[in-house]
Amino acid sequence: MRGKWALFAVAAVLAGVAGGLLSLWHRHPAQSPPPIRAAGAAVLSANQVTLSGPIRPQHVVGVGAQAGGVIDAFLVDVGQQVYQGQVLARIGGLGLESSREAASSAVEHAQERISRAEAAVAAARLEQSRADAEAQRARFNMDRAEAAHSRQQLLFSQGATPRLVFDKAQSEYDSARAESAVMDKAARATADRVQAALQEVASLQKILAGESQRLEESQAALEAADVQSPVDGLLVGRSGEIGKPAQEFGENLFQIATDTYALEVALEPQPPVLQRLRPGQPALVLVPDLGIPGITGDIKEIKGTQVLVEFNSTIPAIRPGMVADVRFKLD
Repeated sequence: MRGKWALFAVAAVLAGVAGGLLSLWHRHPAQSPPPIRAAGAAVLSANQVTLSGPIRPQHVVGVGAQAGGVIDAFLVDVGQQVYQGQVLARIGGLGLESSREAASSAVEHAQERISRAEAAVAAARLEQSRADAEAQRARFNMDRAEAAHSRQQLLFSQGATPRLVFDKAQSEYDSARAESAVMDKAARATADRVQAALQEVASLQKILAGESQRLEESQAALEAADVQSPVDGLLVGRSGEIGKPAQEFGENLFQIATDTYALEVALEPQPPVLQRLRPGQPALVLVPDLGIPGITGDIKEIKGTQVLVEFNSTIPAIRPGMVADVRFKLD
């Protein structure tokens, strides 16, 4: 009998405990786990909301191709630092390189011709100098022979000199005069050759100027085909594909952030939340991937259904393209 009473007593105690637990469960139902945040907002409380969106720079410079043609090669990738003047892409399909090479070859050929012409001018001037010296010597000899002839002619007219002496003076004078005429003609010919050589140089210089201009234009066209960065910064966006026309993408072929510390977060809240947000409203920006304290910011503007929250970062690890959580207190 005592054993039976003991069993009844234990059963009564267990029944009482079970009844108490059941009563407690009805008073305080088990709390369900917090809802998983979808791509819009996760309401943390009645007056607080957290939205997520991509981080992007506030100041972006768009870069496009200046020359027509297809994209031949991309030389930088998104996420790389670039500097002013750096070539970002090459535009091909225009035959610009062959045009520049042809113009360069023409310039070299014109320069070689000018060098040869200038050498001909120097040789002609040397020949002219020698011819002038010979002509001057011949004129000096002619003047001396003319003076001797005039003296002998006077003496011969007076019967004071033999005929043979007079004839010799006459012959020497005629020879000297003929030689002087030849030397003068040679000097004039060399002078003409110098003038012709100078004209050839001048003509070749005009040709060189034209070819140099063509080379400059070809080089400028080739450089225009190279898409260059106009600023220093971080490449945050790139459009287009190899083989596609570059100008189809306008100024959005490349996007360069000039200040990676002035950032913003683009958010797309659900309409009920959007109605409770306003420009200038404070916000707290969190970057879950880094596990760092929140950064204060505020709503920069609201465009349609998009909310832009701006903030300034002093942490180099925060980069455009990362996802941020933005927390607001709602009115």
